Amino acid sequence: MDDNATRHYTPGTEHAGMGAGTLDQNRGPPSGMPGTADQTMQQAKSTANQAIEQAKTMARNIGEQARAAAADPGATAQELARRAREQAGTAGDVLYRQGQRAGEYLSENVNEYPLAALLIAGMIGYGLAFLIHSRWQTETAWRMDR
Repeated sequence: MDDNATRHYTPGTEHAGMGAGTLDQNRGPPSGMPGTADQTMQQAKSTANQAIEQAKTMARNIGEQARAAAADPGATAQELARRAREQAGTAGDVLYRQGQRAGEYLSENVNEYPLAALLIAGMIGYGLAFLIHSRWQTETAWRMDR
C-alpha cells in the first residue's frame, strides 16, 4: 500500500520531499484549505441569493409599472397613440421617398424605351381586362345555375 495515500494532514508537520500536505482520500481536505467544497457551496448560495434578489426586484418593478398603467389607462393609451403616430409618420415618409424614386425610374425607362413601355402597358391592361371579364362570366354562370 502507498505510504502517501494514508498519511493525514497535520499543520506544522510538513516535510519537504516527503509527500508533505497529502490528504486522506476518505476524509477530503481540511476545512481551512482554500478551494474546498464548503467555499464552493457558499459561493453557489451567494450567487443563488443574488439571482433571487434580482428576480424579486424585477418582479417588483414590473408590478409597479402595471399598477401605474392600470391607474391611468388614458395616459397609457395616449402614449401608445403618440408612438403609433410617430411611427406611421416615419413609415409614410419612407414610402413616399420610395414611390418618388420608383416614379423617377419608371419615367426614365419610359423615355428611353417607349415601344417596350407601350407593350408592357398593353399586356398589363389585357391581363386586368381578362381577370375582370373572367370573374364577371363566373359570377353570371353561378347566378344562372341557381
